[in-house]
Amino acid sequence: MTSLRRIIVLVAGLVISTAAPLCARQGAPPVGAPPPPTRQQVISANPFGLLIDFFNVEFERQVSRSTTAGIGGSFFTVDDDEYVNADMFYRYYPAGRPFDGLALGVKVGMTNVDGGPHFGVGFDINWSWLPGNQDRLYLSTGFGLKRLIGTGDSDVMPLVPTFRIINVGVAF
Repeated sequence: MTSLRRIIVLVAGLVISTAAPLCARQGAPPVGAPPPPTRQQVISANPFGLLIDFFNVEFERQVSRSTTAGIGGSFFTVDDDEYVNADMFYRYYPAGRPFDGLALGVKVGMTNVDGGPHFGVGFDINWSWLPGNQDRLYLSTGFGLKRLIGTGDSDVMPLVPTFRIINVGVAF
């Protein structure tokens, strides 16, 4: 595992381990009390991807009744070629329930592929769930494309697929 991948895994582990205590349940609200507040942010990662040398982590925060903004990073290896990605994204939830249901997003960021960094812009389509009665568990899957700028006549693929096989996280 390269040092950059180790750093990404370490940072993801630290963020997840510090977010979990923040989300610990303080007990059930009293009868007649208003419902708990809606979740304002989510942190998630793809733990299953480590088995196939693919990993990603995301932090997403609600910014309006139907939109969120966040940051994410990922890496994977194919035939000894390493792909490292970092993006900022903005997602729109048409049903007006952030973190639950269909989301359409745009993203900008840097992708390091074939030994060089490239700026890119793209989009994604996602589906998320907040199963359970406390809306703390977060599951998400998605797919998108990112166009790398400045690849010109190089051997770098100008369109890069972006995907989340399944992210598991916590909403708080």
